[in-house]
Amino acid sequence: NVSPSRAQSPLSIGTAPTSEKLQLRPGEKYQGEIVVWNLSTQTTTYQIVVRGFKQVENQPGTAIMLTEEEEKRTLYSAASWVTTSKEQIELVPNKNEKIFYEIDVPEDITKGEYNVIVAFISDTETKSLGTTAFTTLTAGTPILIKVGEEFVENAELLKFSTDKNFYEVPTVRFETRIKNLGDTHISPVGEIILSNIFNQEIGKIIFNANGQSILRDNLGNYMTVWDYGSFLTKDRKIILGPINAKLIVTYRNFQPGFAPLIAETSFWVIPWKYIVLAILIIITGIIINGLRKRIKRNKNIQN
Repeated sequence: NVSPSRAQSPLSIGTAPTSEKLQLRPGEKYQGEIVVWNLSTQTTTYQIVVRGFKQVENQPGTAIMLTEEEEKRTLYSAASWVTTSKEQIELVPNKNEKIFYEIDVPEDITKGEYNVIVAFISDTETKSLGTTAFTTLTAGTPILIKVGEEFVENAELLKFSTDKNFYEVPTVRFETRIKNLGDTHISPVGEIILSNIFNQEIGKIIFNANGQSILRDNLGNYMTVWDYGSFLTKDRKIILGPINAKLIVTYRNFQPGFAPLIAETSFWVIPWKYIVLAILIIITGIIINGLRKRIKRNKNIQN
């Protein structure tokens, strides 16, 4: 899954599909369409711009449009292959519009994975066209195009850890970093298996449930949260003390179960505030019971 980044601007339009992944041959033509609609309350004119894109640093599933200078240097942009049915479009609130596009793959293109985004740029944003700041404002449909077959799918697991070593409650944040070493994008998926001090399985978490992709030659940081909200599972297994977490991830399309990425980490769940409170209650009970016995003894002596 690859989606345009809107990190610095409000979401003003919607597009469908949100992204495309195509397998094409040299010399092949492909025709597609994009439905776009206005999410704001004002009629706005958008320029339709076609360029290559890149991933936001270490953020899987993101796509930001290349600047003009980056477009000149990149080897994997398919922008020159794409023509659109319109160069600009006026979007009225609550109304859908269609843009048709054609991809014409060159006959002499070498095998590889190429990319392009059909972006919609408002008149106010057009003034910044080509600058670095502008690239974070794009909205549109990213398209990944594979030309050829037998791509190399390879990845390295660089990090699997929790953000802390100790937790008061079972609300744990897992951090995973994966590097794409192949020549095509990958969409790592899998699960995190949790077990307690008695080696009992106490939970499973889906890893990368949204299928966010890592582009070639990029890193991807994934955050996975386990928020259970109880110290006992439904089948009465305890979630206290040392907890082991095992990550199992697959990322290949051609050989899905081959060469999984596996790692383990551990953390502690210690509700120390409850433990301190319990200790204080016990100590208070002992003190009160001792005082009662002393008072009783003093009364007996007096009698």
